[in-house]
Amino acid sequence: MNKFKRIAAALMAFCCLAAASSAYAFSDIKDAEQEKIAASLQSQGIISGVSADRFAPAEPLTAAQGIQLLVKAMKLQGKVDGPPPPANVPAKAWYAQAARIAADNGISVGQIRDWNMKLTKEQFAGMLHQAVKATGEYSTIEMYVFVKDDGDMSSEYKSALQFLLLTRIAELDAQDRFHPKQHITRMEAAEMIYNALKFIQSHQNQDPGASEADVSVRIEKVNDKVNKIVLSKADMPNPGYGLVIDRIEFLPGKKAVAYYHLTYPEPGKMYPQVISTATASFYLDSSLEISVKTTPGHDQGSISVPGPGKTIK
Repeated sequence: MNKFKRIAAALMAFCCLAAASSAYAFSDIKDAEQEKIAASLQSQGIISGVSADRFAPAEPLTAAQGIQLLVKAMKLQGKVDGPPPPANVPAKAWYAQAARIAADNGISVGQIRDWNMKLTKEQFAGMLHQAVKATGEYSTIEMYVFVKDDGDMSSEYKSALQFLLLTRIAELDAQDRFHPKQHITRMEAAEMIYNALKFIQSHQNQDPGASEADVSVRIEKVNDKVNKIVLSKADMPNPGYGLVIDRIEFLPGKKAVAYYHLTYPEPGKMYPQVISTATASFYLDSSLEISVKTTPGHDQGSISVPGPGKTIK
């Protein structure tokens, strides 16, 4: 009898595990990458299916659904003393609160006359751009991405699309077309939202010089008396960032401190959109123990370096 109880308990545990593993699965999404995106957004409470196991990825996104999606994804909040709700929003509609919050955050909802209308790709791109901007200020490289069907797009959405393309939130098809007048599908919108959240997470409140833990120090032996000290900071947004050694202080006990600071891109200058590593180097007596600090007035902190002849990897 106890044997059967143990078998039953094991079967129940297996069923629970199987249910948990498929809790965020949609049976009508066949692409593995799209399934991952949908599962991620669903687990965060950003999207939901049209039924328990169906997402309807190919169905067009309505204006009401789009606004609700953007407000949830960007975690936008309404203003306490903000303007009254837009006149075109029914007070008791299920999307009324999301529409009011969207309006408070600069998303153009006042011109929507039919909340059941199907959004075009350019309309959603414009709204998504406004929603991303509501979460903070983000700089982009001054480049123009060629869009073959740019002439089909309304002028009011062109800058928004360029931002989304430069930040890789949106992408063109194999023929460099965006198809701006096509209705955006629920899956296409989910993919752009997913990319937007990745972009925000990697850039929001990020000062490239804020974390000294990301600065690595390498000691290269030149000869028995001299070492080359190399500072580097990886994952810079473009080659315009750099490191500068300001001065070296020599302390008792055969110790030295090198002060450095991060330099920023020249305003108005265009840089290639490529992740780069900022570096700076100097030479030092190999008998000295070296540490590095940011110059006062810049980020504070220090990094200890191993003794002479050793290398940080």
